[in-house]
Amino acid sequence: MIANIVVLCLLGLGATAYGYVEWRLGQVDRISVKGLVPAGENSQSPPASAGPPITILAVGSDTRALGKGSSAIFGSASEVTGQRSDTIMLLRVVPATSSIALLSIPRDLLVPVAGMGTTRINATFGSGPDLLISTIENDLGIDINHFMVVNFYTFTQISDALGGVYQYFPTPARDLYSDLSVPRAGCVLLKGSQALAFVRSREYQYYLDGSWQYQLVPESDLARIQRQQDFVKLAIKKAETVGLTDPLALNTVIGGVARSLSVDNTFSNSLMLSLAKVLRHANAAGIPDWTYPTVNSYEVAGALDPVPSEDQAMVKQFLNYGMPATTSAVTTTGSGVKFSLAAKVFGAAGPLQEAAAAPSSLNTTPPSEIEPDSSSYYEGEYVPPGLQPGQVPQKCPA
Repeated sequence: MIANIVVLCLLGLGATAYGYVEWRLGQVDRISVKGLVPAGENSQSPPASAGPPITILAVGSDTRALGKGSSAIFGSASEVTGQRSDTIMLLRVVPATSSIALLSIPRDLLVPVAGMGTTRINATFGSGPDLLISTIENDLGIDINHFMVVNFYTFTQISDALGGVYQYFPTPARDLYSDLSVPRAGCVLLKGSQALAFVRSREYQYYLDGSWQYQLVPESDLARIQRQQDFVKLAIKKAETVGLTDPLALNTVIGGVARSLSVDNTFSNSLMLSLAKVLRHANAAGIPDWTYPTVNSYEVAGALDPVPSEDQAMVKQFLNYGMPATTSAVTTTGSGVKFSLAAKVFGAAGPLQEAAAAPSSLNTTPPSEIEPDSSSYYEGEYVPPGLQPGQVPQKCPA
């Protein structure tokens, strides 16, 4: 979003806009983060004339310590203590080829964590990003170059500033826990609290054949990842549309994003500007996305175990996406998450996630093969559950 917003502002206002953009970017909150790996210094981020490849960790925090006012609708810090990483998404940017890729890590993934034993990865965020970063680097073998975080309230502010995004729903939908409410099927403009409810939904229900149906496990958390990835891509496209058609609205978007984001203190204005110029050429609709391979845990109810036979292959594909042909294959620094009970846990059949060779956003499910309970992709676009065999999704405005 920032990439498109900044560049569109520069295109629309000319060279004099640089001072304005610098001022706006100066409003972004900078925080001290430990464990980041400097870009341009190893095989995952080799030096390059156009700029080294960069991996950014983007986190959605579920903290309720949001202050007074409208943020109180999410509950208080006394009702829900601490914070967890509600969303963990890695963005891979390769300036040489103007490429972007996404890799989501399920929040319920079980990993060995320093000082905590084997636990859900989202628990590492309780005291801030440092332990989460070191866990991803050590267990998953992915170097983190930069970090950014938003919370519930700032997410609603950003989605409101964009004017929301349209999402097609094949049936009415709801989530009684996240407060998602979609009373009618069709294209729905999601903004503010409803946008947040959509990307946070884990108890998703769709209305079909006269009754409300739950989207079944393991879809609850993994389908939420699909919703989050899709919303990010729709928001990028919406930022372009806003910038091209409404300069005044663009200013509102820039202000909303700048005031609603925290990044590491090495993520400089100049780096943001240089990335923005490169990413402006990327195809938002064609951004591939992966989800770290998992199966339902046989040891911890509701949690997810990794798939050692697949995880490092997927990580390598993610890190190599968009790399110039002359660059040698990226190597990872870890060996993937493994447990002492690996043979027992992974030897049994389970609901495996998609193989690493096929990012889900590039798949197209023929209407005749759609299962109503599954989230699906139709012509490369995400469709929530409830689509029936032969039903063709409605095309929504950008």
